[in-house]
Amino acid sequence: MTYTADIKRQFFNSLKRGTGEAYLIAKNNPTIDFSNQIIKGALNIFAYDGQCEGNRAQYIYDIISVSKKKDKIRKAILQGLATEKNDTWNLTHLFALAKLFAERNDTEAKRAIYDRFLTNPIEGSDWVGAYEILELDGLNGLFYVAEKFGKHIEQNPDDWQDDWIITHFQEENKSIKVYEELKKKAKTNKFIRIYLDNIKRTKSSQKGIRPNQQNIKTLLTKL
Repeated sequence: MTYTADIKRQFFNSLKRGTGEAYLIAKNNPTIDFSNQIIKGALNIFAYDGQCEGNRAQYIYDIISVSKKKDKIRKAILQGLATEKNDTWNLTHLFALAKLFAERNDTEAKRAIYDRFLTNPIEGSDWVGAYEILELDGLNGLFYVAEKFGKHIEQNPDDWQDDWIITHFQEENKSIKVYEELKKKAKTNKFIRIYLDNIKRTKSSQKGIRPNQQNIKTLLTKL
């Protein structure tokens, strides 16, 4: 009992630090159930600074891969994705984890990503989940993101959106004329039209007031 408790403690300490020791401990001790500790690492990002370090999804996913309680952990992740409402970086971590499942033909995980995006968003973090949808479904994913933003704006007319999601997608997909595709879609989809109109108004109202995304990136690289 003491040995098991000590191993679990060593495992969890490594997991919180994000070191490879946790994976090796789990792999070398297949009779010990680390699922509760893994779930804690899945629901909470233990990075010192989640914004700077980014998510640890692949790290956690690799540890899950050697667990005998994969289904239990997966269910906890999808439940966490549906219910996290306080911490932006925990939520980005959960979206990224769910994407790894979705990329392996887990349709429930993919549905969970789509359902959670822009549903009860954390204040100031309505963008969370957009990247995962774009990476999973490309241009069709962008259409979904744009439509859902349009629906959100219709219900929250004082909301404003800039074009950084579109700009990011364009940078990653240079062969696609992204704005042209969105404008074509907007002719038959009023919510995409609402989204694009909102971006246009945002740009007009913020000229000369707010630095654009590229200027922010430039400033940050100089710090």
